Amino acid sequence: MSYTFLERKIARCFDLLDRNSDGDLSRDDCVALARAAADASGFAAESADARRVHDAYVRLWEVLLAPMDSDGDGRISLKEYVTAVTGLSSDRDGYADSLGVAVDAFVEAGDADRDGRLSRPEFLALYRATFPSLGQEEIADAFEHLDRNGDGHITRQELSQNIQEYLLSEDVNAPGNWFLGRVDV
Repeated sequence: MSYTFLERKIARCFDLLDRNSDGDLSRDDCVALARAAADASGFAAESADARRVHDAYVRLWEVLLAPMDSDGDGRISLKEYVTAVTGLSSDRDGYADSLGVAVDAFVEAGDADRDGRLSRPEFLALYRATFPSLGQEEIADAFEHLDRNGDGHITRQELSQNIQEYLLSEDVNAPGNWFLGRVDV
């Protein structure tokens, strides 16, 4: 099957979220992502911070991902994921709610100093732990593209705009295309 640029980005997102590499997304993948993210931020396993990250990723599953399971088997296939994500642009209100959940999960997971934004070191630690297949240089390059105002931090607003561009934009020059590292055009 030949994918468009947008579908390739969405498929890449799917592959990176499929933490156990079994070809489907499940709640277990979100829990594993949460554990890796909490570890990257230095949160002790049973701490309130680790619980907050866990809860944010479970909410990501429940609000954003689980509804993509069109056949009700508790798992999301690549086809279900691509279909659901490409359909987000037609439901702007639902998309805005879902986007907020995704932004919250990333900030809860990576914001070790609790200032409401991701610094470069926080971003690098979060991405190295959460997406181990991305190289350190690729993650650093991603940060430079995603920090839209160049202040050394990625705010919730910047993160929201980057995720929106990643999941919805066909513009090959959009900074948000770097949300999950380099994507070939």
